[in-house]
Amino acid sequence: MTKTIHPCRIVDQITTETDKRFELVARMADAIVERTLESGGCVRQNLLAKGFTHQDAASLWHFANALAAVELRYRKNGIGSSFGKEVRYA
Repeated sequence: MTKTIHPCRIVDQITTETDKRFELVARMADAIVERTLESGGCVRQNLLAKGFTHQDAASLWHFANALAAVELRYRKNGIGSSFGKEVRYA
């Protein structure tokens, strides 16, 4: 299976070239999405197999899993037009 990078990820709306605070959680969410699409689900042990540490999996699981759920819904429903706009967060 070839790895497809979706053209517009939700996390890209809050991440810039200079601000990489969400890079690790975005990679984890991508891994969760990939695993879910391959086998129908993902558990923390799958992330360990992908190279994430126990601490990464423990501290970021809920955030990454929620982000992955949004990404999966976005891809399934094709709601990309609403994410093409510039988004600013306080």
